[in-house]
Amino acid sequence: MNFKAAYFIGIGGAGMSAIARFFSKKGHVVKGYDKVSTRLTDFLKIEGIDINFEDDINSIPSDILELSPDELLLVYTPAIPDTHAQLSHLKSLGHTPIKRAELLGQITRDSQSLAISGTHGKTSTTAILAHILDGTPNGCNAFLGGIAAANNSNLYQHPDAQWTVVEADEFDRSFHHLNPSHGLITSLDPDHLDIYGSPEAFIEGFKIFQGQISGQTLVASPLSPTFPNAQSYGLETDSTNPNHFAYDITHTSSGISCSISLDNGSHTIEDLKIPLFGEHNLENAVGAAALAHLAETPHDIISERLQSFPGIYRRFQIHVNTENRVYIDDYAHHPTEIAKTIEAVREHFPNRNLTVIFQPHLYSRTQDQLEGFCKELAKADQLFLLPIYPAREESIPGVNTQLILDNISHPHAKLSTINSIFENLKAYSVDVVLTLGAGDIDTLVPQMKEFASMDA
Repeated sequence: MNFKAAYFIGIGGAGMSAIARFFSKKGHVVKGYDKVSTRLTDFLKIEGIDINFEDDINSIPSDILELSPDELLLVYTPAIPDTHAQLSHLKSLGHTPIKRAELLGQITRDSQSLAISGTHGKTSTTAILAHILDGTPNGCNAFLGGIAAANNSNLYQHPDAQWTVVEADEFDRSFHHLNPSHGLITSLDPDHLDIYGSPEAFIEGFKIFQGQISGQTLVASPLSPTFPNAQSYGLETDSTNPNHFAYDITHTSSGISCSISLDNGSHTIEDLKIPLFGEHNLENAVGAAALAHLAETPHDIISERLQSFPGIYRRFQIHVNTENRVYIDDYAHHPTEIAKTIEAVREHFPNRNLTVIFQPHLYSRTQDQLEGFCKELAKADQLFLLPIYPAREESIPGVNTQLILDNISHPHAKLSTINSIFENLKAYSVDVVLTLGAGDIDTLVPQMKEFASMDA
């Protein structure tokens, strides 16, 4: 790609920032805009990427404005509206913007790639796979939708990489720009119905994605009937008899002990002690191991890297773990994700009192998934509901956290705000506390760690 500089509108998103880092590390001038300053944009600025936070044409750097259309790579995320002042102005100057997903497709077009998609678990599976391949002599390139603890980044980059690992996002049908060598589908709970229109159209979107995979498709065991030509992965106990599975499974307060069978038992990786929690994360590890196996990764490397995986920011991230107090933070923002996260807490910390603090993400998701939210959140012993994080959306009349409270059957549920949560917690004997959500609830983490460490 021949350009003098790249300008990213919406640079603070997980997918956008990974690509911005990719070009920056290649020596390109990279700058961008985002709506708010976050922990991620702070790190990008430290890495030398100039970012502005005002949707005003006067905030566009002068050196960007001086470039011709042939000299500027203009990238935007679908969350940015057409009315965005900076985007509109740059288009009026003759620049043709490219969506993040289309650019990612161009980056990976000429390399062997492994793409992970699905409603839930794709970030965890992508990060585990990237960690495995990073342990091979040639390393890998990888674009993640979350921050890996191993390198404190959402990007892996190696000059000799033979494989590129990609998180394939279904939002706005972004993954249809990818043509991976092998692919994986973790789950198919209908989401983004504002884009797809119906659950049937949502599932069809993944079938189109499967049609773009040139090699093998792997699917989580329950999806086998939907994708009959795919290999499946899961646990030995799954009724569908997956091709790749974990067995001899034991849950402890420090993770999971197990062995993994690949290719219907023709290969095994035994006596693993994986620092992950919950059967859903074990399934993610099996999927990553199966993809690494397809990429001809030696099994001793798969074993070592699975056992050394340090986790992902905000994916069942345990910050305090003592006999008196446990604090876990997780990105779960869909009822299915919440169900699996709470199930993992119950598996690894049985017979303990669970306090959940939940921040809904998007008005539309709250409305569409209300019944599911009420069902799964009712499994907490104490529940605090924070105001909805709107992200890209305008409010919907009558859709708020009061709506969840009014429809949930729970004697210990109440509304709170981020500012009042600690005062509210003092009224309870907190044992295991779990913060959930995809918005800015992560700003609570430092104070929550301090709170949970008191008398821990």
